[in-house]
Formats: sequence, structure tokens, C-alpha cells
Amino acid sequence: MNQDELLQLADLNLAESHREISRWNPNTDMAEQGDILFVCGANTFPAVNFVIRVGRQLKSSPDKLIAQAKEFFGKRKRSFTIIVRTHIDKDLLDQCEELKLYQISNLPGMFIEGMLEDRPLPDGATLRHVTDEAMVNDFAEVVALSYTALGLPETVGRSVFSAPNAFLVPHLYAVVAYRDNKPASCALALMSHGIAGIYYVGTVEAARGMGLAEHCTRTVGNAAFKLGARCVILQASLYGEPVYKRMGYKEFTRYPWFVCPSR
Repeated sequence: MNQDELLQLADLNLAESHREISRWNPNTDMAEQGDILFVCGANTFPAVNFVIRVGRQLKSSPDKLIAQAKEFFGKRKRSFTIIVRTHIDKDLLDQCEELKLYQISNLPGMFIEGMLEDRPLPDGATLRHVTDEAMVNDFAEVVALSYTALGLPETVGRSVFSAPNAFLVPHLYAVVAYRDNKPASCALALMSHGIAGIYYVGTVEAARGMGLAEHCTRTVGNAAFKLGARCVILQASLYGEPVYKRMGYKEFTRYPWFVCPSR
């Protein structure tokens, strides 16, 4: 797979992940206008209220995108985040920097093109494929507790998974790692456009340092390859990036996030 194809497919999977996650909470409001995707989350936290360009045919100028986003989120009384794809959105990146919007992250997009060798789990740990609502709730609990380290309040993390049945679909492969029968780590792979994206990797504080997140990431990635994925992508947090590099993932782009007031 060449670089241009990887970037195109990664963009498609990332956009699809935002649409998919929006379906897990009935109070999430999603809209698309041309090449712009708007997602208004179930609460006012800026990271779950965001706008991103989708596709390769850029029809919206940065001024138009920001104006439409301010209108969309202003009606809902929300500040929002602008997600930028550095490989194709240089004009938008320049505009965000010119407006001196606050940058909250700069996530590396990373990929791998083959299965990884399985490794034994630590003593006292088990790993299970998410197949019912109870396990979706366990997945949500791990996300709620682990993503506080990234600044996401527990209530916001839990709110994402308000419709457990919407999570149990054939194009998602999710796992939860348990330590002493308590949910401790998680990850999921979203299949779309011939590839897979890994999302919601996390470990609760009490179980960190055991490599459980790496086991979860390895498991869902390998499952995606078995299901026919040509490659597996992810957007790494500050904490996850060194782990993914060690596993063999390579950076192919960056996704800066900027917070913007709606007024």
C-alpha cells in the first residue's frame, strides 16, 4: 500500500469512526454538509463536540468551515474542537494558528501492515471478546476510569456508551482485559474501507505497567487482519505512542486538535 492510498483509507476510517461512535448515544447530534462532519456530543465537554473535514475533495474554505461550525455549535451553546489532518488540511491548520486557537493535542496517525506475534498474558489476567451488554458496560467502565488521565471526565467517558446494543455490531471487534475478574483494560477495532482502525485503548490506573493495553491492541489488530484488513491504523495518545512504536507501528501523519469558542 503506497502512502497516498494509506492516507485516503485512514481518513475514511477515521471519519467512519466518528459516525459510528455517534450512534452509541442517542443524545449525540451528527450532521454532514459537503465535506464537513459535525458531531455534537451528549454534554458540553469540547472534545466530544467537534468538526472535521472528510474526504479528499476539499470544498470548504477554512473561513467557511469555522463559520458553519460556530453556527452549528452556537445553536447548541457549545464550544468545540477543530480536528485537522496535516497531510491535506494545511490551509485549515494555518487558519487555526493565525486565529491563535488553543491546541490541545497533536496526535500521531500510526499504522502497521501485518499481524503481531501473540504473547502470554500476565498472571491473574484474562482477555475476552465483547459479545454482550454486560461486557459493553465493562468496556465503558475502563474508558471512563482510564481516560481521566487524558483530561476526559468520568461522566463524559461513560456517556459515550449509553446505547450498548449499538456497540454490538459485526464490523466492530472489541476486547476487555480483566485482572482478578475486574475490567482493567480495553481496545476495539473498527472495520471499514478494507482496513481497520483501533480506538478506545485504555487501562485503569491500578492495572497500569502490566502491558494489558498492548495485549488488547495486539488482539484487536490481529483479529482485524484475520477479518481481511489490509492494514491497521490508530491515532496515538501521548502515553500510547511509545508503546505502539515498540510494537512496530509507524507514524504516517498528524492530527492537531484546536479548541474554538462558538461565539
